[in-house]
Amino acid sequence: MGKVSVKPGEAEAILNAFGLETLCDRLVSGETQTSICKSLGITKGSLSRWVSLDAERQARVHEARIASAEAFDELAEVAIRNAKNPLALAKAREIAHHYRWRSSKVDPRRYGEKLQVDQTNTIINLSDEEIERRRQKIIDDLAANEVSSKASQ
Repeated sequence: MGKVSVKPGEAEAILNAFGLETLCDRLVSGETQTSICKSLGITKGSLSRWVSLDAERQARVHEARIASAEAFDELAEVAIRNAKNPLALAKAREIAHHYRWRSSKVDPRRYGEKLQVDQTNTIINLSDEEIERRRQKIIDDLAANEVSSKASQ
């Protein structure tokens, strides 16, 4: 990232002046935290600390990261469309794959793998007598299995 030009105590003032809105706008547009920090001359740790110190900032940055998934999806398409030759296309496909992967991590509901779960539940209303009969059958079956396993030894 290069040399950071500010002292740790100055980072908070820089970020306060920069503002949460600007940070979120740049994240939503697909800019990386590393790039933002580099442009401000601060460390990623300073940015993370500043965000984590306020619950509203945490929530807003989290939402901005989720919204950034759309930007990554669009960047993937642009990379492929702008490829001018087979080598550029191969490189663009790799970049597009990474952008789509990143989208799936920041917004799994929209860009993640779709999972289908089939589940069947059967609810049976049993009388107390039927429950006791089934319990006793299990106990008897267990006892019978224990006797037969001892006999085979």
